[in-house]
Amino acid sequence: MHKTYNEKINLNYLRIFNAIYQARSTTIAAKKLGVTQSAVSQTLAKLRAFTGDRLFYSANNELAPTQRAIIINEGLNESIQAIDDLLLPVSFFDPEHFNGELTVAVSSVFLESFATEFTTSIMFESLPNAKINVTTWTENTMKDMIEGRVHMAMNFDPISTPKSIRCIPLTQSQSMIVARKDHPWVTGGMQQSEFNQYPLGGCLLPDTLESESLFQSRDFKSFDLKYRSASMSVLNCLAKHSDILALTETLSASVCDNDMVCIQPQWLNDKLPNKINHAFYYLEKNHHVPLYKFSADIVKKVIEDKLEQVRSRTLIIS
Repeated sequence: MHKTYNEKINLNYLRIFNAIYQARSTTIAAKKLGVTQSAVSQTLAKLRAFTGDRLFYSANNELAPTQRAIIINEGLNESIQAIDDLLLPVSFFDPEHFNGELTVAVSSVFLESFATEFTTSIMFESLPNAKINVTTWTENTMKDMIEGRVHMAMNFDPISTPKSIRCIPLTQSQSMIVARKDHPWVTGGMQQSEFNQYPLGGCLLPDTLESESLFQSRDFKSFDLKYRSASMSVLNCLAKHSDILALTETLSASVCDNDMVCIQPQWLNDKLPNKINHAFYYLEKNHHVPLYKFSADIVKKVIEDKLEQVRSRTLIIS
């Protein structure tokens, strides 16, 4: 039977439901929404009456959703954002006066590569009044973004992400070899046939699921990686004081000092047909919020400057 307007659910109730679902707590949901816990609890009671379902129950000191709540929540976050996009005007954003708090998750490779730029051009120059918390990308980063504990993140692409998180590819990563300038392979002409005579190290690229070597899951079965590390500084140190040849990518190679040489053989690229990007991540619902595009553009500029420095001292061979 068709219901009248007064018999239909208040759409604001769904915002509160969505907040409870993400926070698993009426207290945290109330804090995020800027309302009282009493208001959240009263709305939950009305939703229970309307649906005839408990919706949430206490389990392990948090609210766990029922099957009906899981069904209701499917796509709800995106639907609420779509309504907001239709109704709200594009907000004005002034970086100089933005004084909000941002938590940024950064993969170890990214943080190591431009820690100095992150604390100067990003934190102090571009957003001088913001409070920025920097944390390391972990296996929980995606969940932290969905639940509001992390606002934006930096890592490689492609990696597995839920539909509620948008990935913005910024610059393309290319494979390369890093070695000391007086390495026998370098002084001997850098022949492919002699490459496997030396121990190899590989740079790990952090992922949401596990840390895989940049080359491990691709056509590199003939290359035996003796060392693997998520820290390019560690590989750089090993390569600097031994005959190790370090397999890495362009952004990671930017941490290497002037005693090292970056080499980009064509045959190495041929063995890596899959494209890898440096990427910026945030919630899909924030795609039209100026702060996020502004932040992505800053990070892109920082990475582009780093890659240009690497290209200027890279040997390209056939």
